[in-house]
Amino acid sequence: MNVYDAKGQGRPLGEQIGGGGQGNVYLVGSEPNKVVKIFHQDKLKERGAGFIEKIQLQIEMKELVSHSNIAWPRILVFDKNAQCIGYAMKRIEGVPLTKLAHPMLYQKYFPNLDRLNIVRMLLYLLDIVKDLHNHKVYIGDINKENIICEPKSFQPYLIDADSYQIKNDKKTYHCPVGRPEMTPVEHHGKDFRLVTRTVESDLFSLAILMFECLMLGRHPYDNIGGGNPVENLRNGSFPYGRGGVRPGYEGAIPRGDWYNIWSHLTYDVKSLFIKTLKDGVNEPSQRASIAEWQDALERYFYAMEKGYNTKEIKPKEAKQSQNDEY
Repeated sequence: MNVYDAKGQGRPLGEQIGGGGQGNVYLVGSEPNKVVKIFHQDKLKERGAGFIEKIQLQIEMKELVSHSNIAWPRILVFDKNAQCIGYAMKRIEGVPLTKLAHPMLYQKYFPNLDRLNIVRMLLYLLDIVKDLHNHKVYIGDINKENIICEPKSFQPYLIDADSYQIKNDKKTYHCPVGRPEMTPVEHHGKDFRLVTRTVESDLFSLAILMFECLMLGRHPYDNIGGGNPVENLRNGSFPYGRGGVRPGYEGAIPRGDWYNIWSHLTYDVKSLFIKTLKDGVNEPSQRASIAEWQDALERYFYAMEKGYNTKEIKPKEAKQSQNDEY
């Protein structure tokens, strides 16, 4: 099968290397560093004419087109009848964060993983998100599947950029997708196609993702003994730190891996999780900023380098905190 650029110049597609509900991703036969995303016809119809307008606007955002850590649309691609069917982008290789933030799979896919490398990856990720926000681009659908990581360098890469919310002087192109367990409460129960994402939206979802990465995939609202993560998110039931349920009581996080990991996080990092995921549930302005996260994670990285905090993925014992509430 061939695909064509706007001038009618054809390229043969190679093997399929990915796919999902929106479309499939193929190698470009003669250009190993490029891939093409071909959308399912029903999804193109569902998104309407405005979707192609959106991709074209993304292609005009040259600083993001050249961003080394984002699979940003570069050119539209067409079928033999000159119908737009997708776009070309830089080829990015890595492992989804679903396999890094996992109590067992990380050993297979990230054999050199320790807490220094998790924090290193999160600091890289914060820089990428900051670049997007500087261009008034909001990710919206932040989750472990649309971020991949290179297992040696721990560089993260963002994929599925066509779903991001972008805008020009005339129109906002919304992010039409999302997951309730990753979405701030102010957007629940609404049609994502009509929801305007904000900096604070991304900060909330990003905090959940960072928590999952640091806590081996555990969701911050996954309470023991009551409610599912979505219900607990809506209720602001964050069972860690100040105001959380103390170990030994119903609803508490039991002593073990997760309890130990939380205890070894620095006071600053814990405080930002509490600030965002407890105090900031219904108060978006309370959510920790990217700058605050960068400062706290840099301090955490330094503390591990100096031996003040463990680099172990699964600390064997809990760390005694000077502040028992944390």
